[in-house]
Amino acid sequence: MAGRLSAAGHDLVVWSRTPAHAEALAGQAQVAASPAEAGSKADVAVTMLTDGGAVEEVVLGRHGLAEGLAPGALLIDMSTTGPAPARKVAKALEEHGVGFVDAPVAGSVGPAAEGMLAIMVGGADEAVARARPLLEVLGDPERTWHVGPVGAGQAAKLMLNLVLGGVTAAVAEGFILGRVLGLSPDTALDVLEGASVAVQTVKSKRDKLRSGDYGDPGFRLALMHKDLRLALEAARAARANLPGTERVAELFAGAKGRGLADQDYAAVAAYLEGMAPLLEQPPEGQPGPG
Repeated sequence: MAGRLSAAGHDLVVWSRTPAHAEALAGQAQVAASPAEAGSKADVAVTMLTDGGAVEEVVLGRHGLAEGLAPGALLIDMSTTGPAPARKVAKALEEHGVGFVDAPVAGSVGPAAEGMLAIMVGGADEAVARARPLLEVLGDPERTWHVGPVGAGQAAKLMLNLVLGGVTAAVAEGFILGRVLGLSPDTALDVLEGASVAVQTVKSKRDKLRSGDYGDPGFRLALMHKDLRLALEAARAARANLPGTERVAELFAGAKGRGLADQDYAAVAAYLEGMAPLLEQPPEGQPGPG
Protein backbone atom coordinates (compact mmCIF):
# COMPACT_ATOMS: atom_id res chain seq x y z
CA MET A 1 0.00 0.00 0.00
CA ALA A 2 2.84 2.38 0.82
CA GLY A 3 4.48 1.42 -2.45
CA ARG A 4 1.35 2.29 -4.39
CA LEU A 5 1.15 5.72 -2.75
CA SER A 6 4.82 6.34 -3.56
CA ALA A 7 4.35 5.23 -7.16
CA ALA A 8 1.42 7.63 -7.43
CA GLY A 9 3.75 10.51 -6.61
CA HIS A 10 3.09 11.03 -2.92
CA ASP A 11 5.98 11.85 -0.57
CA LEU A 12 5.99 9.31 2.25
CA VAL A 13 7.21 9.17 5.83
CA VAL A 14 6.89 5.66 7.27
CA TRP A 15 7.04 4.00 10.67
CA SER A 16 6.24 0.44 11.68
CA ARG A 17 6.04 -1.48 14.93
CA THR A 18 8.22 -3.97 13.03
CA PRO A 19 11.21 -1.77 12.05
CA ALA A 20 12.23 -4.03 9.16
CA HIS A 21 8.95 -3.26 7.41
CA ALA A 22 9.67 0.47 7.44
CA GLU A 23 13.34 0.01 6.55
CA ALA A 24 12.32 -1.98 3.48
CA LEU A 25 10.77 1.23 2.15
CA ALA A 26 13.86 3.37 2.78
CA GLY A 27 14.37 3.88 -0.94
CA GLN A 28 10.84 5.19 -1.40
CA ALA A 29 10.20 7.03 1.84
CA GLN A 30 11.71 8.72 4.87
CA VAL A 31 11.84 6.36 7.84
CA ALA A 32 10.69 7.93 11.12
CA ALA A 33 11.81 6.93 14.60
CA SER A 34 8.32 7.15 16.09
CA PRO A 35 4.69 7.70 15.08
CA ALA A 36 4.94 11.25 16.44
CA GLU A 37 7.89 12.01 14.17
CA ALA A 38 6.10 10.54 11.17
CA GLY A 39 2.98 12.56 11.98
CA SER A 40 4.95 15.79 12.35
CA LYS A 41 6.03 15.51 8.70
CA ALA A 42 2.65 14.54 7.23
CA ASP A 43 -0.57 16.24 6.20
CA VAL A 44 -2.35 12.88 6.05
CA ALA A 45 -1.53 9.77 8.08
CA VAL A 46 -2.63 6.26 7.10
CA THR A 47 -2.62 3.47 9.69
CA MET A 48 -3.00 -0.25 9.03
CA LEU A 49 -2.69 -2.16 12.30
CA THR A 50 -3.80 -5.39 13.94
CA ASP A 51 -6.66 -4.25 16.16
CA GLY A 52 -8.15 -1.43 18.18
CA GLY A 53 -5.60 -1.72 20.96
CA ALA A 54 -2.75 -1.30 18.50
CA VAL A 55 -4.42 1.73 16.90
CA GLU A 56 -4.95 3.39 20.28
CA GLU A 57 -1.32 2.73 21.24
CA VAL A 58 0.12 4.06 17.98
CA VAL A 59 -2.17 7.08 17.79
CA LEU A 60 -2.79 8.04 21.41
CA GLY A 61 0.13 6.45 23.25
CA ARG A 62 3.51 7.91 24.18
CA HIS A 63 5.19 9.40 21.09
CA GLY A 64 2.00 8.57 19.20
CA LEU A 65 0.61 10.16 16.08
CA ALA A 66 -1.57 12.53 18.11
CA GLU A 67 1.60 14.19 19.42
CA GLY A 68 2.91 14.86 15.93
CA LEU A 69 -0.07 15.58 13.70
CA ALA A 70 -0.73 19.30 13.33
CA PRO A 71 -4.19 20.87 13.48
CA GLY A 72 -5.84 20.42 10.10
CA ALA A 73 -4.16 17.04 9.46
CA LEU A 74 -6.18 13.90 8.70
CA LEU A 75 -5.83 10.32 9.92
CA ILE A 76 -7.18 7.53 7.72
CA ASP A 77 -7.30 4.35 9.79
CA MET A 78 -7.57 1.29 7.54
CA SER A 79 -7.33 -1.26 10.36
CA THR A 80 -10.26 -3.43 11.41
CA THR A 81 -11.02 -2.36 14.98
CA GLY A 82 -14.79 -2.29 15.47
CA PRO A 83 -16.77 0.95 15.78
CA ALA A 84 -16.01 1.84 19.43
CA PRO A 85 -12.21 2.23 19.08
CA ALA A 86 -12.71 4.26 15.89
CA ARG A 87 -15.02 6.66 17.68
CA LYS A 88 -12.66 6.89 20.67
CA VAL A 89 -9.66 7.78 18.50
CA ALA A 90 -11.71 10.22 16.43
CA LYS A 91 -12.91 12.02 19.54
CA ALA A 92 -9.38 12.26 20.96
CA LEU A 93 -8.01 13.62 17.68
CA GLU A 94 -10.83 16.14 17.41
CA GLU A 95 -9.40 17.82 20.51
CA HIS A 96 -6.17 18.32 18.54
CA GLY A 97 -7.99 19.67 15.49
CA VAL A 98 -7.18 16.51 13.51
CA GLY A 99 -9.76 14.85 11.26
CA PHE A 100 -10.45 11.13 11.22
CA VAL A 101 -11.81 8.59 8.76
CA ASP A 102 -12.19 4.87 9.41
CA ALA A 103 -11.64 2.97 6.18
CA PRO A 104 -11.21 -0.79 6.77
CA VAL A 105 -10.62 -2.90 3.71
CA ALA A 106 -11.62 -6.22 2.20
CA GLY A 107 -8.89 -7.99 0.32
CA SER A 108 -5.48 -9.48 1.01
CA VAL A 109 -1.93 -8.97 -0.25
CA GLY A 110 -2.74 -9.39 -3.95
CA PRO A 111 -5.56 -6.81 -4.12
CA ALA A 112 -3.50 -4.45 -1.95
CA ALA A 113 -0.57 -4.62 -4.35
CA GLU A 114 -2.89 -4.13 -7.32
CA GLY A 115 -4.88 -1.28 -5.76
CA MET A 116 -8.08 -3.33 -5.90
CA LEU A 117 -9.09 -3.40 -2.23
CA ALA A 118 -12.73 -2.86 -1.34
CA ILE A 119 -12.97 -0.04 1.21
CA MET A 120 -15.78 0.82 3.61
CA VAL A 121 -15.47 4.43 4.75
CA GLY A 122 -16.88 6.15 7.82
CA GLY A 123 -16.51 9.85 8.54
CA ALA A 124 -17.74 13.37 7.91
CA ASP A 125 -18.33 14.32 4.27
CA GLU A 126 -15.44 16.80 4.19
CA ALA A 127 -12.94 14.35 5.69
CA VAL A 128 -14.04 11.55 3.37
CA ALA A 129 -13.76 13.84 0.33
CA ARG A 130 -10.22 14.69 1.39
CA ALA A 131 -9.34 11.03 1.88
CA ARG A 132 -10.90 9.77 -1.35
CA PRO A 133 -8.01 10.55 -3.77
CA LEU A 134 -5.69 8.44 -1.61
CA LEU A 135 -8.27 5.70 -1.19
CA GLU A 136 -8.66 5.53 -4.97
CA VAL A 137 -4.93 4.75 -5.21
CA LEU A 138 -5.27 1.96 -2.66
CA GLY A 139 -8.62 0.49 -3.63
CA ASP A 140 -11.17 0.00 -6.37
CA PRO A 141 -13.13 3.27 -6.75
CA GLU A 142 -16.27 1.33 -7.71
CA ARG A 143 -16.03 -0.64 -4.46
CA THR A 144 -15.20 2.26 -2.15
CA TRP A 145 -18.32 3.18 -0.19
CA HIS A 146 -18.93 6.09 2.17
CA VAL A 147 -21.27 4.27 4.49
CA GLY A 148 -21.90 6.82 7.24
CA PRO A 149 -20.27 8.70 10.13
CA VAL A 150 -17.13 7.67 12.01
CA GLY A 151 -17.46 4.01 13.01
CA ALA A 152 -19.75 3.12 10.11
CA GLY A 153 -16.85 1.82 8.05
CA GLN A 154 -15.99 -0.54 10.88
CA ALA A 155 -19.61 -1.64 11.15
CA ALA A 156 -19.68 -2.44 7.45
CA LYS A 157 -16.43 -4.38 7.68
CA LEU A 158 -17.67 -6.49 10.59
CA MET A 159 -20.89 -7.16 8.70
CA LEU A 160 -18.90 -8.23 5.66
CA ASN A 161 -16.62 -10.55 7.58
CA LEU A 162 -19.50 -12.08 9.48
CA VAL A 163 -21.00 -13.06 6.12
CA LEU A 164 -17.63 -14.14 4.79
CA GLY A 165 -17.00 -16.31 7.81
CA GLY A 166 -20.48 -17.80 7.65
CA VAL A 167 -20.30 -18.51 3.93
CA THR A 168 -16.83 -19.99 4.32
CA ALA A 169 -18.03 -22.24 7.14
CA ALA A 170 -21.00 -23.30 5.03
CA VAL A 171 -18.76 -24.09 2.05
CA ALA A 172 -16.45 -26.03 4.35
CA GLU A 173 -19.36 -28.01 5.79
CA GLY A 174 -20.73 -28.66 2.32
CA PHE A 175 -17.31 -29.88 1.22
CA ILE A 176 -17.12 -32.23 4.22
CA LEU A 177 -20.64 -33.50 3.59
CA GLY A 178 -19.90 -34.21 -0.06
CA ARG A 179 -16.76 -36.13 0.85
CA VAL A 180 -18.33 -38.21 3.64
CA LEU A 181 -21.15 -39.13 1.26
CA GLY A 182 -18.66 -40.42 -1.29
CA LEU A 183 -17.78 -37.51 -3.60
CA SER A 184 -14.11 -37.06 -4.44
CA PRO A 185 -12.55 -33.79 -3.21
CA ASP A 186 -12.18 -32.47 -6.77
CA THR A 187 -15.76 -33.38 -7.69
CA ALA A 188 -17.12 -31.74 -4.54
CA LEU A 189 -15.10 -28.58 -5.16
CA ASP A 190 -16.05 -28.45 -8.85
CA VAL A 191 -19.74 -28.56 -7.97
CA LEU A 192 -19.41 -26.02 -5.14
CA GLU A 193 -17.45 -23.67 -7.39
CA GLY A 194 -19.66 -24.05 -10.41
CA ALA A 195 -23.09 -24.20 -8.79
CA SER A 196 -22.77 -22.45 -5.44
CA VAL A 197 -25.50 -19.86 -4.84
CA ALA A 198 -23.54 -17.89 -2.22
CA VAL A 199 -22.42 -15.18 -4.63
CA GLN A 200 -25.97 -14.63 -5.86
CA THR A 201 -27.69 -14.62 -2.48
CA VAL A 202 -27.57 -10.89 -1.82
CA LYS A 203 -28.49 -10.03 -5.43
CA SER A 204 -31.45 -12.40 -5.56
CA LYS A 205 -32.79 -11.55 -2.08
CA ARG A 206 -31.94 -7.84 -1.94
CA ASP A 207 -35.50 -6.57 -2.52
CA LYS A 208 -37.00 -8.93 0.03
CA LEU A 209 -34.37 -8.16 2.65
CA ARG A 210 -34.66 -4.43 2.03
CA SER A 211 -38.47 -4.33 2.18
CA GLY A 212 -39.07 -7.00 4.80
CA ASP A 213 -41.72 -8.52 2.52
CA TYR A 214 -41.07 -12.25 2.18
CA GLY A 215 -44.34 -13.18 0.51
CA ASP A 216 -44.45 -14.69 -2.99
CA PRO A 217 -41.78 -17.24 -2.06
CA GLY A 218 -39.32 -18.55 -4.58
CA PHE A 219 -38.61 -21.41 -2.19
CA ARG A 220 -40.57 -21.83 1.01
CA LEU A 221 -38.81 -21.58 4.36
CA ALA A 222 -40.33 -24.88 5.46
CA LEU A 223 -38.73 -26.63 2.51
CA MET A 224 -35.33 -25.09 3.28
CA HIS A 225 -35.64 -26.35 6.85
CA LYS A 226 -36.53 -29.80 5.55
CA ASP A 227 -33.47 -29.90 3.30
CA LEU A 228 -31.19 -28.78 6.13
CA ARG A 229 -32.56 -31.59 8.28
CA LEU A 230 -31.92 -34.03 5.48
CA ALA A 231 -28.30 -32.87 5.20
CA LEU A 232 -27.81 -33.27 8.95
CA GLU A 233 -29.35 -36.75 8.93
CA ALA A 234 -27.08 -37.81 6.09
CA ALA A 235 -24.03 -36.41 7.88
CA ARG A 236 -24.90 -38.21 11.11
CA ALA A 237 -25.31 -41.45 9.21
CA ALA A 238 -21.80 -40.93 7.85
CA ARG A 239 -20.51 -40.09 11.37
CA ALA A 240 -19.73 -36.46 10.47
CA ASN A 241 -20.52 -33.40 12.56
CA LEU A 242 -21.81 -30.18 10.96
CA PRO A 243 -22.17 -27.80 13.93
CA GLY A 244 -22.68 -24.69 11.83
CA THR A 245 -25.45 -26.32 9.81
CA GLU A 246 -27.06 -27.56 13.02
CA ARG A 247 -27.29 -24.00 14.26
CA VAL A 248 -28.62 -22.78 10.91
CA ALA A 249 -31.28 -25.49 10.98
CA GLU A 250 -32.26 -24.35 14.49
CA LEU A 251 -32.68 -20.81 13.17
CA PHE A 252 -34.99 -21.99 10.40
CA ALA A 253 -36.94 -24.09 12.93
CA GLY A 254 -37.35 -21.00 15.09
CA ALA A 255 -38.57 -19.04 12.08
CA LYS A 256 -41.12 -21.77 11.34
CA GLY A 257 -42.27 -21.51 14.93
CA ARG A 258 -42.93 -17.81 14.36
CA GLY A 259 -45.32 -18.56 11.51
CA LEU A 260 -42.89 -17.96 8.64
CA ALA A 261 -42.96 -21.49 7.20
CA ASP A 262 -44.81 -20.55 4.01
CA GLN A 263 -42.83 -17.40 3.31
CA ASP A 264 -39.63 -17.17 1.29
CA TYR A 265 -36.68 -18.79 3.05
CA ALA A 266 -35.03 -15.38 3.27
CA ALA A 267 -37.61 -14.69 5.99
CA VAL A 268 -35.07 -16.21 8.37
CA ALA A 269 -33.81 -12.61 8.38
CA ALA A 270 -37.11 -11.49 9.92
CA TYR A 271 -36.59 -14.05 12.70
CA LEU A 272 -33.03 -12.83 13.28
CA GLU A 273 -34.21 -9.23 13.34
CA GLY A 274 -36.38 -10.20 16.31
CA MET A 275 -33.14 -11.00 18.15
CA ALA A 276 -31.60 -7.61 17.33
CA PRO A 277 -33.35 -4.95 19.43
CA LEU A 278 -30.93 -2.26 18.21
CA LEU A 279 -32.66 -2.43 14.83
CA GLU A 280 -35.60 -0.84 16.64
CA GLN A 281 -33.50 1.47 18.86
CA PRO A 282 -30.14 2.62 17.38
CA PRO A 283 -27.16 3.28 19.67
CA GLU A 284 -27.00 6.74 21.21
CA GLY A 285 -25.74 9.29 18.72
CA GLN A 286 -26.08 6.94 15.75
CA PRO A 287 -28.65 7.20 12.93
CA GLY A 288 -31.48 4.72 12.74
CA PRO A 289 -32.15 2.37 9.79
CA GLY A 290 -32.65 4.09 6.45
